[in-house]
Amino acid sequence: MEHPNLEGLSLNEEEEGFRFEFDEEEDEQVDLRWCLVGRFICERAIHFNSMKIRMADLWKPLRGVTIKETKTGKFLCHFAHPIDMEEVLNGGPWTFDNNMLILEQVQLGMQIEQIPLYYVNMWVRIHDLPMRLMKERVGTSLANYIGSFVEYDKNNNFTFWREYMRIRVRIDVRLPLKKYSKVMNKEGKWCTVKFKYEKLGIFCFVCGVMGHAENKCEVRFSMEQDDGTRGWSADLRADPRSRGGRPASRWLREEGGGPVKQSGGDVAGHSNS
Repeated sequence: MEHPNLEGLSLNEEEEGFRFEFDEEEDEQVDLRWCLVGRFICERAIHFNSMKIRMADLWKPLRGVTIKETKTGKFLCHFAHPIDMEEVLNGGPWTFDNNMLILEQVQLGMQIEQIPLYYVNMWVRIHDLPMRLMKERVGTSLANYIGSFVEYDKNNNFTFWREYMRIRVRIDVRLPLKKYSKVMNKEGKWCTVKFKYEKLGIFCFVCGVMGHAENKCEVRFSMEQDDGTRGWSADLRADPRSRGGRPASRWLREEGGGPVKQSGGDVAGHSNS
């Protein structure tokens, strides 16, 4: 039996690779620019069929969406139109059974399994902020303390007195949620501002991390003795935003001149139905 001639064989030859030309027409058939990859932050398996029906009902994409599950438990959402995809990205965060969904846009040239899914954009309300500090530059600084600044809600400036500032923040789900910060007022005194998170899913009252409750918390299991003290609470959840209602009085006016809307509650002699 003849043996192959191994003279001149380089041990590094196996490291060499191939470079191929990509077919543009093939890319057009499945446009990855209109795809989102996602995963849920949770400790249990997600019922795929129930989830995809629920998410499609929440998103209501005009041109439709296809949702597939990968072998590693991630989900690939292919939209038929970019407007539908953008509305889903901008309308988040989204939850299923109170489990938060992380979504990222698929970039050309990246493998789906290589896309890091550790960040979620959330609206955060800043409470107890001095009125003179209700400014975008202040919101940007506070957002970068919570995570990374994404957007300042200028539409929240609709009245001469605001209950809170509203900022959109990119948050690392592996880190504990920030609860508060201190700011100095005009008189040179420190005051505490509190953070409340909109559409906040399951999170742990022991470690402050999203994705699990305290009964599944590694920090709690590592304690020698649990005295019941908790550093986080449900106070971090923001109340659902009011979507308006019937006029409270035809004599009362908003600053812009329109009638004041009654957000809810019963009026004497009438029901909400």
